[in-house]
Amino acid sequence: MKFALLTLLFSSSVIAQNIATDEKVVGLFYFKPIIGHVHQSAEKTSASMTAIQCSHPVKVIESSKVVVSPEWAYVEVADYRGFIRKEFLAEKRPDCFQGRYPHFFDGLNLDLSELYYWGRLYDQYIQVETRVR
Repeated sequence: MKFALLTLLFSSSVIAQNIATDEKVVGLFYFKPIIGHVHQSAEKTSASMTAIQCSHPVKVIESSKVVVSPEWAYVEVADYRGFIRKEFLAEKRPDCFQGRYPHFFDGLNLDLSELYYWGRLYDQYIQVETRVR
């Protein structure tokens, strides 16, 4: 009986360690756009888990349980785990509008619903370079 109990305890701790070590932090990145979202799935139109601002730190996670397309990153932001497009992430802290003009940005008095709206709008906005000279 003692052997069975010890075997059960050992195997459950090994399983718990395998689950915990399945994920690893690839790196710490920073969010580049002025406002954006952490998405529930790797799609522009998916539900938002939280809104974030420029230069917010983001942990990029690699997990065998989460399949991610090459354009998206699986991330952890505060208590949320979700997806952000890789083009929105920078290795170095970006120079943000909020940082350059803090009095102007604070004067806008954006509440959470407005941050959500502007972040969703930016998610749909497509930036391209022009070839016009």
